[in-house]
Amino acid sequence: MLVLEAIGNLGADAIIKDINGQKYIAFSIAHTESYKDSQGQRKERTTWISCLRYGESQVINYLKKGTRVFIRGELSAKAYEAGGALQAGINCRVRELQLLGGNRADQPESPQQAATASAATPNYAPPAYQQQEEDDLPF
Repeated sequence: MLVLEAIGNLGADAIIKDINGQKYIAFSIAHTESYKDSQGQRKERTTWISCLRYGESQVINYLKKGTRVFIRGELSAKAYEAGGALQAGINCRVRELQLLGGNRADQPESPQQAATASAATPNYAPPAYQQQEEDDLPF
């Protein structure tokens, strides 16, 4: 199994689908990388990732177009032809999902509020993004 970790923004609102009685949330994220080309010009490369998260979840209420998320899950890729050109698609079966940043009116102020609003969906965070809790030690 190949594991994919990515941060990106949703390209559209997530939707609930049902296939053979199994419900899942479907959404796509755009992961953008910046780099400089050989002439020193700043360039951006965007990769679209199709995501599926199985099981019903209230987190869909927070997965709106433009929302920034962290995903971790099983990677799969497929090749297909579109317009006479060979294309590649990246898919992820999401195991962990973290809402990142943003204080839009239709979105909670923090990922912790999202977890409170959705007790059925655990609030996962990759180790690099987990917040440290203060303890009562004097040093």
